[in-house]
Amino acid sequence: MAMVDEITNRGKPASDKWSEIEARLSRIVVDHVMANPEGHVPGFDSMEVVRGYRVIKCDDQLSLNFLQTVLGKIQSDWEGLRLKLIPPSEIPRRPRARIWIPNMEFEAKQLIPYLQAHNRTVPMDDWSIIKAEAPQKNSVSFLLQISEESIEPLGKVDNKLRFGVRKTQLKIFRSANPEDEQDEVDGANELLTGMQLDDAASTKNDGVNKQHPGVQLGDAVKL
Repeated sequence: MAMVDEITNRGKPASDKWSEIEARLSRIVVDHVMANPEGHVPGFDSMEVVRGYRVIKCDDQLSLNFLQTVLGKIQSDWEGLRLKLIPPSEIPRRPRARIWIPNMEFEAKQLIPYLQAHNRTVPMDDWSIIKAEAPQKNSVSFLLQISEESIEPLGKVDNKLRFGVRKTQLKIFRSANPEDEQDEVDGANELLTGMQLDDAASTKNDGVNKQHPGVQLGDAVKL
């Protein structure tokens, strides 16, 4: 199941509070197991994030039932947040975009913070880098995962963002095709196959495709 904020129907609010939520859920699970030494042992795996949504895989139906019951008791314990679970098939596909920037010395993890600072009318809180692509002679491109709420503001600026002394064009992808499927984040296929979900991208905070020969986040590179 995927954890979502019922108020906004988004995964990010729950992901932002995940350390607190995990601690509360873990405390309840530990207390339950210790109090029921002969009872059913619930099993979970919550290491994965799919398109910005925290996914909790349950070992069996009893584990799922237990999780739903527990979450119902604590779902409103955070101000401005109301937690609920949705099937992974309901995780929305977020739009992606390709951006081209000048060939320059640049640390990849600085890209989105810089774009956000220089283009304040476009919300980018949920943006992340999927991968850096092979540099060209005069530019380098990045594949980004962007947010639905940024589409309209981007349209108002003709899908162009300020970058240094130029405006750089974004190419937005609304649906997947065989070529674009190569742009999915590393690890997504294995995770989603296990969840019987065939159309999603799994992302980790500021992560990129480690199998791709392009730029890795955190590495200073010449683009």
